[in-house]
Formats: sequence, structure tokens, C-alpha cells
Amino acid sequence: MAIYYVRPDGSNTNAGTGPGVNQAWATVAFALGAASGTNPGLVGGDTVYIAPGTYRNTVTIGYTTPTSMITVQGDPSCSQFSGLSAGPVRITNAPVGDTAPTRGSFFTGTTDYLTLRNIQFDGLSNYSTGLVNLTGGNITINKCCFQTYTDSANGLGTTITIPAGKNNITISNCIYFVYYTGISIGLATQSSSNYNTNIQINNCFIYSQASTGLLWSNTTAGEFSGLAIKDSTIIGYSGGMSTGSINQGTGNTVLNSILNGIAARGIFQWNTSSLTATNCSIIGATSSTNITSVNCNTSMQLFDLGQSRLWGIGQVETFSPQQGSVMLNAGTTGGIASDLMGVTWLTPSTPTLGTLERSSTSSVGFYIPAERNASTITIAPASTSQSIELYLGATGLSFSTSGLAAYYVRNQSAPVAITLVTQTATGAWSSGGFAEISSSLVPGVYRLDVPNAAFAAGASDVTIVVRGASGTNGAVLTVTLSSGGLTAAQTAAAVFDAVASSYTTAGSMGARLLKTTVDNRPVDVGTSNHIQANVHAIVDSTAAASELSGALLHNGTDYISAELVTPVTSAALVRMGPFEVKADGLGASDPLDIQKGAQHGVDIQCVDNNGAGIDITSATVTAKVYNSGATLVSTLTCTATYAADGRATFTLTTAVTNTPGTYTATITRTTGASDTQVFGPLRIYVRDI
Repeated sequence: MAIYYVRPDGSNTNAGTGPGVNQAWATVAFALGAASGTNPGLVGGDTVYIAPGTYRNTVTIGYTTPTSMITVQGDPSCSQFSGLSAGPVRITNAPVGDTAPTRGSFFTGTTDYLTLRNIQFDGLSNYSTGLVNLTGGNITINKCCFQTYTDSANGLGTTITIPAGKNNITISNCIYFVYYTGISIGLATQSSSNYNTNIQINNCFIYSQASTGLLWSNTTAGEFSGLAIKDSTIIGYSGGMSTGSINQGTGNTVLNSILNGIAARGIFQWNTSSLTATNCSIIGATSSTNITSVNCNTSMQLFDLGQSRLWGIGQVETFSPQQGSVMLNAGTTGGIASDLMGVTWLTPSTPTLGTLERSSTSSVGFYIPAERNASTITIAPASTSQSIELYLGATGLSFSTSGLAAYYVRNQSAPVAITLVTQTATGAWSSGGFAEISSSLVPGVYRLDVPNAAFAAGASDVTIVVRGASGTNGAVLTVTLSSGGLTAAQTAAAVFDAVASSYTTAGSMGARLLKTTVDNRPVDVGTSNHIQANVHAIVDSTAAASELSGALLHNGTDYISAELVTPVTSAALVRMGPFEVKADGLGASDPLDIQKGAQHGVDIQCVDNNGAGIDITSATVTAKVYNSGATLVSTLTCTATYAADGRATFTLTTAVTNTPGTYTATITRTTGASDTQVFGPLRIYVRDI
């Protein structure tokens, strides 16, 4: 599998194997042509990336028909190339200046296993062939755009001829804006009965100015089937879909799609029972015949043609359904999971008809206000059996209305679905109960019984959303969870900023609060069973001063000497010692007294029973520190300072000194697997001074 690259400023004398100017080819025609020069010829599994730019090429596929997929992929985002800007990847037969081009197909070939993706094709084509004219099977066209210039004898977007024995054509997420036919697919020389072509048309928008959006035909008398159209919008002047005058097979389906024949039928000239349309909108100047229709409508198809942006009420995709259109939420399951732009259907169980969901094109979304919708109310935390009123702006809704959904969101938590159940305007509370209060007296107002879990203590607010049903913008209500209607900040201000003299009733909490008579002056309590001493007044007492004379807490000027409260920096390294550590477990010479939180360097000497230093050259010396419960607290590495005399040092870290108590340290000298000596223990006192 090889990867090749094409960019407008490349050269066909390059090898084509890299994205740089001195690596990539310059033309799509050279890349897809027969092996020649620097082009070895594409084989199955190869990929060709095309950089943004305009390629005025006539492309004729010349490589040998592969047995696995070759992918020709435009790179509009310019993720594969450097030195170029993002933009369309355009292949056209228009001359420089984009004046009217010479009529004719400019991307042609006979090949199997070809994928075209992210490419714009535009120009003039012949009457019988498209801008892209292919013969073969296993062909995929994905995320491509086709535009033709107006000409009375041209205008096809894509023409695909399927040879006998071939099948598998998939066209998805494509846009066609053409003069004549958008997609024309024909089966050649196939005479067997009901031949399965497996043609998939998914999430495509097709508009034909003068003919049909989709033409499907057979050049012989045989029948063929396997056409499946899903979630597409197909509009044509002389028919949304047409099949010519030949026989068709069975098992052909259209699902969740819009078919509009401006001057003719939405579906034209199908033989009886050859196609089933399910949950579609089919309209035209004349009625469609010879199809099996399941849950389809022939109502007015209302598109948003930009009026939402024009009026400032939304940033939605052009040609998506208008708000309130019958196309909204009228689909059924079994279609494509997302629309042409990759937007997941807003109500997956009942997707919108056509290829576009009514979704925002703005990264920040849009909001169509629901008039007279209450925005905020207050309910005490942990309240139960609470009902609220919401304005939804539409009458006749019930708990089972298609698409209607409710959720609550506790602050900084995931949304929780509210299962709606039947209710009446005055019935006893029931979790999820939903009812219209009065369509005549208060039209559009509904009761919702909120689940008790929504108002449980622990959250400051809860947002409740009801949305999804056709004809309503939905409602959003925020509930502040606060007793008495006060927020936490308001409650604190009301209690702690209150004037103390106003709350002195005997036995009340106000009477028992310590009262400051003057700012920064003594606390004064007036009952015998409370604090009475004026502690601050010690400075004025001669007797108290005499008692405290010389005490550590009084230096004659300050109540507490600043020198005594200056913290010891935990990073300080204080050298103490050396400490002699006797051999054979006879103990250490002196204990070590350390202040809490300090880090100490400890110098030691390992000596024998006669006090002579023990050589620690080439030995591993470690210090193990245990607490009073004989639990190992820390193992520290000793560094020799005078190895021949047994002198070493280790750092006692805050892992030990952060906790006051009595510790012991043993020093282990190891020179081999069977030669280990233990010295000490050295007693250590950590004090919170």
C-alpha cells in the first residue's frame, strides 16, 4: 500500500511520494493515469491525497483495474500539506477566469474499487455523461460536491454504468446542484431476473434545475433491484426520481427522504410494487404512482431558505426543515445515524425527513425564545412531591406526544431524563406526571410533576428542560434550592451582619453569642456562667506582669516574642554530631533532639566495643528509622565522610520529623551477602517546641 500526493505547485517529475513541493505531483490527471515517468501506476490499497487548489485537468483513469480499493481523497483542511491554506479541492473543465467551459466529461474511466472523497467537481458535461463518468463496480463517492453551468444540452453530475456481474455503488453525504440529472446509474447488458445491484444513496442533497434528481435504468429488458435511498433530499423539475420505461425488480426502498417533482411526480414511472417508500415526504405537480407508500405524506415541504438568519431567530442550515414543518421528527429508525453535516438527529428515535437536521451552524448554538416562559423559581432543598408549571407555546401536547422529552440537570451534574406519565391538571402528584392545564383558559401551559431526586439536598440549583415536540420551542426553568428564598450568601449576610444588640432575648442563641463592645477590644460576657476574664487586660495588671516576668511568652514588650514564633524553614539543613554508634547492638552514645518539621544532617561514626572506628570503605551503609511502635518509618542512605574511621552522614528528612515522637535509628553496614553489621540504636526525640 503506497501513499501519493498532488499539489498545485508540485511537479510531475517528482516521485509523488511526499507532500512537499519537491515531492508531490502537480496534476490529478498524471496521478490517476497509466504508469509513466515518475508514476508507477496505482494498485489496490493505494491512496492519493490532493491539496487545496483548482485543477483544470481532464482526468482519464489509466491504471490497471485493481482488486481492492484505491482512494482519491481531497484534503480541504490541508492537514497533509504544509505551505498551503485550507480551501476547496476543485477539479473542473472551466478555463482560467471560470468562463463557460467546453462541454464534456472530464473525470472518466473504467475501473472497479474506487473511492472519491472531499472533492468539488464543476463544469459542463455532455447530455449523456456526467462531470464524473465511471464504468465499474465497488465505487464509493463520499462528501463530494457537483455543480454544472446552465446549458440546454448538458448538466449531469455523476454517471455510473454498472457492467454485467458488477454491483456495490455507494454515494453518501454528497451535494448536487446541476442543470440536468444529478445522478444517473444504469445497468448494462444484465438480463437476469431481479439482479441485485446494491446501490446505496445516503444523506445526499440533489437539485436538478431541468430534469430528474436521480435516474435509475437498465439498457436491457432484465430486472434489477437493490436500490436503497436513506435520509436524502431529491428535488427535480421533471421528477425527484425517474426510472425510464424499463422493468424494475423488487426490494427497492426509500426511507426518511424528501422527493419533490417540481413540474411532475416526486417518483416517476415506477412499475407496480417495484419500490416501497417509508416515512417519506413525496410531492409534485402530479401524484406519484406504482409505488408502495408506508406512512408517507404529501404535505407542503417547508424548508428554511435562510429566513432564520435573515430574521435573527436562528443560525440553521439552509434547506433544513423550517420550524414547525411536517418533516421534523417524521422519520423512522433504520436510516443513517446522522445528517449530511454529521449532526446526530436531535431525536434519534424519530429522525427528521431529508438530509439535514434543523441544527445550528454556529459553534455557540442558537435559541428561539419561548414567550412567557418562567425563568427562575425557588424551592427548599429536599422538598418532595413538587409540581411546576411550564409554558410550551403549543396546545394539545400529552405525555405520549412524539418527540416530547423532559430532563433535569443538577448543577455540575449530567442530565437525567424524566420519564413522562399521564396526569391531570389537578391530580395527586406522580413522578413525571405531565398534563395540559387548560387549552382554552391558559393555552400552552402545562403541569410537570418533578421527580423528588431533582430537589434532593446537595445542589444549589436545578435546571428543568422540556423539548422536542413539533410546534413548540420548548421550555427551560431554573429552580434555586434555598430555604426561605435566600441563597447561601444572603443567609450568611442576614445572620452574621445583624446588629447583636437587637437579639438578646434570654435563652436565645443571640443572647449567648460573644459580643465585641469595641472593635479589636476585649470580649465582654454578662452572665456568671460564661467567660468573664478580660484576658487582654493582663498587660495592665502589675501582679500578672510579675507572675509572667521572665516567662517565655512575655518579653516585656510583646505578648509573644517574635523570635519564638519564627518558623523553622523545613528546607534548612542543620548539622549535628558526630554521634558515636556502638557495635553489636550496645546502643548509641548520645540521643538526638530535633524540632518538629526540621530537616537535619546527622554525622555518625561506627565504632567497635573499644571505641575504635570501623572501616566502611566499599561498604553499603544505611540508616533505618523506626517509630515508638517499632514500625519502619524511613530508610536513608549514608554517605561516607571518612570511610577508614567509620565516619558517615545521612539526612533526616521531614518524613520523620513532621510527626513529634520518639524514634530509634539503626545503622547497617553491609559488604556482602553474608557480611552485615548493625550499629546502634540511636535514639531520636522529635519535639513540637
